[in-house]
Amino acid sequence: MSTFRFRFLLFAFVLAGPALTSCGSDDEPTPVVQPVSTQQLTVGSWRLDEIRKNGQTTSSGSGIKDRYSLTFRTDATYMQKLLADNTIYNGTWMLMSNSTVLHLTDQKGAKNEYKLASLTTTELRYNFLNKDGQTEELVFAAQP
Repeated sequence: MSTFRFRFLLFAFVLAGPALTSCGSDDEPTPVVQPVSTQQLTVGSWRLDEIRKNGQTTSSGSGIKDRYSLTFRTDATYMQKLLADNTIYNGTWMLMSNSTVLHLTDQKGAKNEYKLASLTTTELRYNFLNKDGQTEELVFAAQP
């Protein structure tokens, strides 16, 4: 190989090297959402305990305006109860996209889809893009 060709390839490699590497390690890995089952969701009810926007807690506990609980029933209906005055609203629900999206239709017929972030025996988390284009996450605690 000629010296010119060798230097050209070395120069090209040096220039291309940074483009082939990953960007900084500050990027948080995207969590893998495990599909949930109807049984996991329909055990007891879920009380809204925290609201997060872009990863930061904005409201929690009794500081949440219009705080409520959700009870998912096995017949694909749900009950939302406002905790301030015990007003009850009913709607329907279903799991979509390989059980990673929670689809709710409220009492007025409005449809909303929420990406399930996690579901354990003690906590339910789902998120959505709010009207400002920010990721908003709702965190619920299991209630007996």
